[in-house]
Amino acid sequence: MNTLRTAALAVLGASVLLAADPGPQPVPLRSANPSSTYGDFTAAKAIDGVISDTSRWTSAQSRAPAWLEIQLAETTALLGLHVHTGLNPATAVRGFTVQFWRDGQWIDIPSATVADNQATALALAFDDTVAVRTDRLRLWITATPDGYARIKEVVVWPAALRSLPPLATPTEAHGTAAFVEKIPLIYLNQSGFNLGAPKRFTAPTLPDRTPFAVRPAGGGATLFSGQVTGHIGDFSAFDPADDRREFVVVAGPHTSVPFRIGHWWLERVTYQNAVNFMIDSRHYVGNHRPVCRGSFGWRDDHHFGWELHTLVPQFLSNPSAYTRMPRQITYEAPSDPKLWGRLELYRADIPDLVKLIHWGADVLVTQQVRHEHLKAQLAYFLYAWPWLKAYLPAQNYTVVRDHTFAIWSDATKDRDYPYDESPEHDLLALKTKVGTTKGAYPPGFSVEPNLLLYEVARREGRPDAEKYFAAAHRQAEWMIAQLDWNDPLTTKGQRMSEWITVTGLAHFLRAYPDRAPAGLAAKLAAWAEVAVRRSANLWDFRKLDDGAGWTPMGDKPTMWNEPGNVVGLPAALLAVRPFVTAAATRQRLTELVHSHFDAMFGRNPTGRHFSYDAPREIEGVEHGWYSFYKGGIGQLEKARFVIDGGPKNQHFPYHPEVGNVGWSEGWVTFNTAFNLSLAYLAYAETSLTLRRDGDEIIIRLTAPLNFDATQVESAAVTLHRPSGETEVVTVTEDSPDARTFSARVKLPRAAAAQVTYGFGYLAHRASLPPAATSP
Repeated sequence: MNTLRTAALAVLGASVLLAADPGPQPVPLRSANPSSTYGDFTAAKAIDGVISDTSRWTSAQSRAPAWLEIQLAETTALLGLHVHTGLNPATAVRGFTVQFWRDGQWIDIPSATVADNQATALALAFDDTVAVRTDRLRLWITATPDGYARIKEVVVWPAALRSLPPLATPTEAHGTAAFVEKIPLIYLNQSGFNLGAPKRFTAPTLPDRTPFAVRPAGGGATLFSGQVTGHIGDFSAFDPADDRREFVVVAGPHTSVPFRIGHWWLERVTYQNAVNFMIDSRHYVGNHRPVCRGSFGWRDDHHFGWELHTLVPQFLSNPSAYTRMPRQITYEAPSDPKLWGRLELYRADIPDLVKLIHWGADVLVTQQVRHEHLKAQLAYFLYAWPWLKAYLPAQNYTVVRDHTFAIWSDATKDRDYPYDESPEHDLLALKTKVGTTKGAYPPGFSVEPNLLLYEVARREGRPDAEKYFAAAHRQAEWMIAQLDWNDPLTTKGQRMSEWITVTGLAHFLRAYPDRAPAGLAAKLAAWAEVAVRRSANLWDFRKLDDGAGWTPMGDKPTMWNEPGNVVGLPAALLAVRPFVTAAATRQRLTELVHSHFDAMFGRNPTGRHFSYDAPREIEGVEHGWYSFYKGGIGQLEKARFVIDGGPKNQHFPYHPEVGNVGWSEGWVTFNTAFNLSLAYLAYAETSLTLRRDGDEIIIRLTAPLNFDATQVESAAVTLHRPSGETEVVTVTEDSPDARTFSARVKLPRAAAAQVTYGFGYLAHRASLPPAATSP
């Protein structure tokens, strides 16, 4: 399939009569007025309903911007437009902004700004950053390959449609249909599965008791067999020894896409990708450099990108996986010292994940932001300092510490924040509001940051440390008493930010079991019961409610794209699982963790991975998301590993025929939700043992670190000696494709020992007392 990241279809040498389409009707257009005209390629030909090389507007050749003004028949609320440009990709208009006329001036539409374009047909949807209601539009063209602006056709669509129709497709001499991917009707994780983890598929067209078989993709005997029940097949017990082989599921007349099964397969194909996205999507220094509206450290993050909330747990949970990654980031000094640079520069050789953490903190303290969500991020930096200080200058900690403690309880707002739902910004105050489905104000967002700052304050010897714990305790008590998990707005209705509510409460109970509010364990168990109940369906997919609602819906075309909730849910499930006492419920939570990762990878009614670029970027994925969003505030079309879209309510329970409906647009908050799920999955999958063998101790680490089945890899654990000294010990993979990493260390039999892997609240520990001596 075509792996170029473009939503456009090149229309070459063929005419398409738009008026012949009996489907959705575009907005009637009255006239077009150009900046200039070349030959007889007049502006009227850009709105005549014909897409062809001969029916186009072409400007006179010039280095100055060209423009095409379009007069609508009447004032109309608009959804977006299709723009067909150029004769071929080499002559497509490279850069332009769509503007609309309001209050006597032209206003840019942020989501309809195009740069570095080579597509000949573009679908540009208007997001809700600005309401476009007008009787005039203008294409302000700033970049062409040769000085000529060539516009074959502009088609304007009304807001009443809710989603943009597909781009027009060519009709040639013999007639050609639009390209349609043939997606097998056995829906599963297209890339592969982790050994020892649940492995399930959905076969929505097959009846109960249909036999299925797992076979080598290249042909061969059945390796595992079972029956479909409730449209689900389960082959969790199939754990082959060789992860270099591809397999398929065969059931009835259908054969799945090929997949693999291996140690930590999900982590192998996503860890580097997750970091790549955070590198590319940085504001100012990522792969799109202009200033983006409402953005701070990352493009389009606003005040609820949750970057340090998730980057820090990634580092705490599985540090060796990130410290051994290749270095991509080179520090760039700011052109404007008001944007970043207050934190001193780090060494060039430190891990990219640590550089990203430094970047996030640097932008926040340099720009002196005071929104409660943004200053909350700094608590994660401060909490992790004992493990970051090996990489970063001590000045970094001092600056962030002094800034954070000074403004933590400041209730005032320092600037206007788009989508802001905060009544005030005092992080010690009780928060009794439940935010909207935008995800900008999830219940309990202050719990974990206050717990972390409590630990920092204790470490600093501050006499007021207890006030941070008290604020978290008071907030958790309110949540236990007031939140009703049966109300969808308290759970999936928070979209990509739901994990904040659940992981914060679970952190409290795990870290302070003797000081946690009464009823907290029961509250978390109740959340799990609702999640399990709403996941009893053919997709093992947690629904919005107990009725017909699968995903959130709203009254605007942009409401809602919610892949972030799907990919963030595993973090919440894993955080809650230790506090669930019923074994069957714990097992079901484990299934749901993996079913939601699988949903991202194609086990959903569309059969598509949530990323448009997945076939190019992720090993084993054949079918990516329908489209990506070109332009917008985030300008993510060239970023790697963008989570673009997920199934909408219309797709469920099984309606693939509705196609690419609703809104699709990548967002940093979708990826940060996924990042946190990776962190909690690492914590759940890691274990550490310690035993004596004579005058040596044997350290054995099990963790998602085997990312190359052909190489013996290594990791680092910390040995804590009775004297208080610590020693970094290298553990080596027990074979080229093993789950475990081991080391031997000399230790007197009379000495106790402790070994740790990971840091802080996501660390694992193993201890040995002194060996018994003979009397």
